[in-house]
Amino acid sequence: MISGRRLGRYLGAAYLFVWIGSIVAGLLSKSILDSPTAEALERTAESSSQMLWSAMIELCITSTGIVVLATLLYTVLKGHNPLVALVARGWWIAEATTLAISTLGVFLLIPVSEAYMEAGASASSPFVAIGDVLIGFHARAYDIHMLFFAIGAITWYTLMFQSRCVPRWLSSFGVATAALALLSTILILGADVDAFILAVPTGFFELTIGVWLLVKGVPDTDPEVVTA
Repeated sequence: MISGRRLGRYLGAAYLFVWIGSIVAGLLSKSILDSPTAEALERTAESSSQMLWSAMIELCITSTGIVVLATLLYTVLKGHNPLVALVARGWWIAEATTLAISTLGVFLLIPVSEAYMEAGASASSPFVAIGDVLIGFHARAYDIHMLFFAIGAITWYTLMFQSRCVPRWLSSFGVATAALALLSTILILGADVDAFILAVPTGFFELTIGVWLLVKGVPDTDPEVVTA
């Protein structure tokens, strides 16, 4: 039997694990990938190990952490509504899968950037075109992963609100930030509007709930929830 406090600590640790992985991967690669394509290729070639680490962290820490987090949330919330919890887990498995796919753009960009530097200015156009495709692929896959994240998060945090496994102010905060993330993603995918700032509050929520769960755990209200 796993107590609610112990299970909550696992869940809190998973939240923080994913949060740290996402932040570190973004810090390593975002400024490079947001540059004009030719500059991005130059900077990738100069910082290939940095970009490789970014992709590896996103793949091995963030994506894997999302799967673990979804499984733990399902364990906590399936006693309240097993079907909805299963659907929410499916959304976040799709999120993790799409995020992992997005890293292919970064992995492939590294050899392309090296070929670009070797080719020189006179023969660089094909590599710039390929780099543009790879950066675009990464960005679009990342945006789609955010769509899966937001829909799953709204579902999870609505279940949290109903089950009272965390205080309702906290689950309400989660629903609100996930709704903003969903709006951000719709604007980006549907209208090509850079509204990523609307998704930033989700990071504050994940940090908050991660720390809260580490300290407080979850209540032992459902025998199925605490079965090892």
